[in-house]
Amino acid sequence: MPKAGSTKSKPKAKKRKSAAPKEQVAAPAVMGQWKSLAAALLCGAAAGLSAPGLEQWYLAWFGLVPLVLLITGSSGVVSAALRAFLFGFGFNAVYLNWYLGLHPLNWLGFADWQSGGITLFCLLFVTCQQALIYAVLGLVVRLIPLCGGFLPRQVEGSWRAPALVVIPLLWCLIQEKIGNAPNLLGVPWSMIEYTQYKQTALIQISSIVGGIGLGALIVLANVAIACAIATFNKKLSLKSLAATNHSTAVAFVCVPALLVAVSVAYGFSRLASGLPPADQTISIVQGNVNIEMQKTRHRYTLDELMGHYRGLLSMVPKGMCVLTESAVPAYLRESAVLEDFKKRSRQQGLDMIIGAIDRQDGLSFNSAFGIDHNGRLLDQVYHKRYLVPVGEYKPAFLSYLPDWLQRLTDTPAGTGFTAGRKPAVLDFDGKVVAPLICFEIISPELMVSSVRNGGTVLVNISDLAWFHGAMIGDQASAISVLRAVESDRYFVFAANTGPSMIIDPFGRITAHTAIEKSSVLTGKVGLRSTRSPFVEWFN
Repeated sequence: MPKAGSTKSKPKAKKRKSAAPKEQVAAPAVMGQWKSLAAALLCGAAAGLSAPGLEQWYLAWFGLVPLVLLITGSSGVVSAALRAFLFGFGFNAVYLNWYLGLHPLNWLGFADWQSGGITLFCLLFVTCQQALIYAVLGLVVRLIPLCGGFLPRQVEGSWRAPALVVIPLLWCLIQEKIGNAPNLLGVPWSMIEYTQYKQTALIQISSIVGGIGLGALIVLANVAIACAIATFNKKLSLKSLAATNHSTAVAFVCVPALLVAVSVAYGFSRLASGLPPADQTISIVQGNVNIEMQKTRHRYTLDELMGHYRGLLSMVPKGMCVLTESAVPAYLRESAVLEDFKKRSRQQGLDMIIGAIDRQDGLSFNSAFGIDHNGRLLDQVYHKRYLVPVGEYKPAFLSYLPDWLQRLTDTPAGTGFTAGRKPAVLDFDGKVVAPLICFEIISPELMVSSVRNGGTVLVNISDLAWFHGAMIGDQASAISVLRAVESDRYFVFAANTGPSMIIDPFGRITAHTAIEKSSVLTGKVGLRSTRSPFVEWFN
């Protein structure tokens, strides 16, 4: 008998879980994964519209927010890497669409369908290579326990690293340095900072922190917005980015906004300081020698090319004169045209920088020569140091490809070029020109070494004819603008088919040409010997 006042509860019946088919449970998860992958690809493509040439520069300041949220909200490192890869693929497919300008390749003997396939392969190859760097970034970020903020703090008993510090630093390390290192066939062309090249006041900060610092600021702004979204959204998957409260999240966004305001204020101050009058006349001879003229079976002879250039050179006034990359597709020291250039330099009082080929100890170099106004060939010759993979030399993996693909690496020298080792300068009686050749504009390291070696004006000679007027010219302009500000030097960009331009140390384009038009561009530059803070510290 139970005691009085006591109650005996009946055992509760166990609730039976509904046995839903596995397919019904898994379907939403699979669908969610596909949606997130599609979102990564589309968001990356949208962010790619910020590219120079497409000019939606403002997208850079929030276009990376989906990338940050997709990585930190992923279920694991594999998912994070895949999402980051697809974002990077979409971004670079849009940003680097000028690779499609390689078509047509009929001058190499390919039919239209073959040319289209090869062109598409080139775009996909470079896009995937860059997307892999995004994947590595996503994987590393996902491996690190993060918290929203600028300082490490304990979350649920364990210490976490501050996302607002870690992610921008990893971006600089993985995107700007390691992932795009030359030894890894890196092509750091689509860097986020180049999207801001028309924001003249903002980019002046690059004279101190460089383009890499400006890129870090852009990434910081994106991470701050992502942290604010994670805080207000309160999704468990985004908890690692959330701030402790809403006010703190707003403060996160205010910090990069304040840094941008300070940068712009510094920029206006620097612009207001002005520049000494530019007193050196310089001319760019834009030959517009198209790719068919260079590479067809007929191939223009040196006499035909010299006849073309003589007409243009006759319009060049006394001063410095720049002929573009491969203007002389031959070994200049051994060529009969050398005497022609020497004679013309004496007659017109020209200090000439000429793109041609050099040969030493059986090795060929893509080079820049100098001939002074007395008709003397300068002893110092600049050899291009950063060669284009596949285009100028054959990486080892190419030996396993069919011969018809290997033919795409033919150069005017007949074989691949060898990379130069030194930042040589051309000294025209105190007017010290630091040459760079084409692709080398993407390397602030090469620019810095050239300025430290005594360069008072930077000259880049390029040949963009391969791309048939695609927007690669706009992006080369953007990169050149950043190099001018970083170095505090006048920057002369001389392109065979254009656009050619003269850029002042504030990144302002003072003169330029149209593309695909033979012309002579004449303007003024100043010779500068002081070093910017960026040149002093950057390694």
